[in-house]
Amino acid sequence: MKVILIQLRQLGDVLLTSPLAKAIKENLKECEVHFLTSQIGAEILKGNPYIDRIVQLKEGVKEEVKTLLQIRRENYDAVIDVQRTGRSQRLTFLSGAPLKVGFKKGRNYFYSRLVEWENRGYTTWERLKLLEPLGLKIENYQRYLPEFFNYREVKELSLPERYFVVVPTARKKEKMWPAEKFARLITEIYRSLKVPAVLLYGPGEVETVRKVTEETEAKVIYPQKPLPIGESATVIKNGLFFVGLNSFASHLSVASGTKTVVIDKRHSGWFPPVETVREIHGNGEFPEVEEVLKAALSFAQ
Repeated sequence: MKVILIQLRQLGDVLLTSPLAKAIKENLKECEVHFLTSQIGAEILKGNPYIDRIVQLKEGVKEEVKTLLQIRRENYDAVIDVQRTGRSQRLTFLSGAPLKVGFKKGRNYFYSRLVEWENRGYTTWERLKLLEPLGLKIENYQRYLPEFFNYREVKELSLPERYFVVVPTARKKEKMWPAEKFARLITEIYRSLKVPAVLLYGPGEVETVRKVTEETEAKVIYPQKPLPIGESATVIKNGLFFVGLNSFASHLSVASGTKTVVIDKRHSGWFPPVETVREIHGNGEFPEVEEVLKAALSFAQ
């Protein structure tokens, strides 16, 4: 069987969808798995041993047509549209594949098989249900977690032997914890552990990092420009633990096997309920510094 998964963006969603490839490979004999994503999404998937080919979709109508023709030439047996955007639905519908799979939601005429969503407590585990039309009803779905393989040598930073990682930024402003609270948190962790904090950030986010750095009393290290995904993953993987928000960096930490503290306003379902992850949240409000500090220090023991 030849299958293509579609998750064009966001970056966290690409990572959260990648375990579907592993599940297919482990449970279907003689299968070939492709993954359609964006150019930056491909950086997340490179090196993944469960994906036979990464198909990249660039922006623009001409590129979409070119990609559609490529998909039709591949003669896929199944297209699994995880994302369900206008572009992914068009590509699925016109793919020529006999089996077109998507969750039952909104406009459903693009698909030949619809899957009912089921709350399993974690987004990745819920997406594994999309494999059922392939004949795969995976009972031990909790064992499937995101993994990252495209680690790169860190060139822009001189890292100490021991450090913890903090990413105080998120793409959406409503997910941002105040910079002054991050500064207090980092100060208290430093006082307890006597190890520096390495701060990472994305494009356009350096001012938040500078503000945190100015207000903390801890030793802080951060790059002068955003690190590529592969280098960021290496920094995170080698840290004692990671503290971040409901953002891609936190998903990358989980996929790297690093002990991860996620700060949010409420339980999101975007992070797995496993021993190496602590999702600290209030009931619609951000938690206090002391709650996050306790979780972070528990990972340092």
